[in-house]
Amino acid sequence: MSSNSSSKSFEETLEFLKTYVEPVKDTRLVPLSESLSYFLAEDIICPINIPAFDNSAMDGWAFSSKDILPEGFTLKEVGSSFAGHPFLGELKTGECVRIMTGGKVPEGADTVVMQEQVTAHAKEIAFPSGVKKGQNVRKKAEEFAKGAVCMEKGTRIMPPHINFLATLGIPEVLVFRKVRVAFFSTGDELQSLGSPLKDGHIYDSNRYAIRALLESAGFETKDLGIVKDNPESLKETFQKAADCADAVITSGGVSVGKADFTRTVVEELGELVQWQCRIKPGRPLAIGKIGESYFFGLPGNPTATQITFLVIVKQALQLLANTKDVSMQYAEAEATEKMKKREGHTEFLRGILYTENGKAKVRSAGSQKTGASASMITANCLIYLPEDHGPVQPGETLLVVPFQGVYQ
Repeated sequence: MSSNSSSKSFEETLEFLKTYVEPVKDTRLVPLSESLSYFLAEDIICPINIPAFDNSAMDGWAFSSKDILPEGFTLKEVGSSFAGHPFLGELKTGECVRIMTGGKVPEGADTVVMQEQVTAHAKEIAFPSGVKKGQNVRKKAEEFAKGAVCMEKGTRIMPPHINFLATLGIPEVLVFRKVRVAFFSTGDELQSLGSPLKDGHIYDSNRYAIRALLESAGFETKDLGIVKDNPESLKETFQKAADCADAVITSGGVSVGKADFTRTVVEELGELVQWQCRIKPGRPLAIGKIGESYFFGLPGNPTATQITFLVIVKQALQLLANTKDVSMQYAEAEATEKMKKREGHTEFLRGILYTENGKAKVRSAGSQKTGASASMITANCLIYLPEDHGPVQPGETLLVVPFQGVYQ
């Protein structure tokens, strides 16, 4: 059945998805070494203090701040404290120890001066003026105290998280199972790769892009191939997809042509709650459910397929996966040229983000026509222009969404 045939704005669509999508509930315990890209199913409670003890941030000498003199001072070296080999005694007035980065600051000491700033004559260490109490010392529990929440439920586990969890001594983590997504392309004109292109046909590129987009975002995939523009074939494939996945994504077949049967089949098998979104490229966007599986029908144009996935469907799948923050990360950049834009729809232009004289700037990546796929290769960001925005003028500050950061 169809419960809403009217188009929604980009913002309305995102808000609707927050209430429509129910996150998966299944959890599992996985070894830390195998946890990459999973989403945490519980807060991580710090089992130890971080740092576990006062330690040195520099190679140098540790001593008590009570020995500091404004004009400089000299102390006697009485031992050393290296990482894993702490000084076991307690420093007295007038004493210091040689200490390495990460070494435990001994009892009686609270300050470290780096080795480049002192003069050593045998065991007599001369310190300069201007030394401040507590400098170069990382205090016990200054990052996290034992018992504090140090990582929140819904966090997608990336390499830094694995590193941090390992420093806590945590060997395994409770995570939500990965969201399973089945996908296929529709269209009699589509042809698989590896064979000479027939007259009037095009290669099916969208399935490869969708799979790459899904897997880079941490989702499991099931590729169901190309389905012809035939209601029975579509129905059979949809049922198969819904039986094996949490979400189903199609590419093509969601416009209003005579051979576009997707809408009819989805309404017969489940529900269709949205058919269009006022974005460009990507106006034909279908959202619904088939059984317990969510359905997202992407437009068939390769550029529109990718952009619609990135700005809407990816966020819906992140909701399904229990991520704690599904919002896109915007940055500001100055436009360096005029860009066409009509009011009435949200537009995502393909852009090139760069830095000039220390300032972020952005320009068009080339043709913004829906069929211009080359601009997706040269672009490194999307330029976000809301519905009420008109043509872009040089010097205007725009919001952009970078394609990649240090971690995908």
